[in-house]
Amino acid sequence: MSAATRIARAERKALLVARAELERTRIALVVHEIRTIVAPTPSPERVLRLRPVATALVAVAGPLFGFRRLSRLLRFASLAMFVLRAARGWSG
Repeated sequence: MSAATRIARAERKALLVARAELERTRIALVVHEIRTIVAPTPSPERVLRLRPVATALVAVAGPLFGFRRLSRLLRFASLAMFVLRAARGWSG
């Protein structure tokens, strides 16, 4: 394999990596925009009120159910809430 072929291959790989990074960035931007539309940011008062409650619930439920099982349950609940919000937004 000649040096020119190696250089061309390295340049092509670099170009593909750059394109993939650009696509990942574009997807992240679109996901952020969709998230903002579907679930707008909560008010600061609500965050200050709900954060201690959520912390207390995790502190109690974690040892009770197991942290791994609780994380799976919370992940599923989060996905279910997203689907519900998307369905409500879709229907009007």
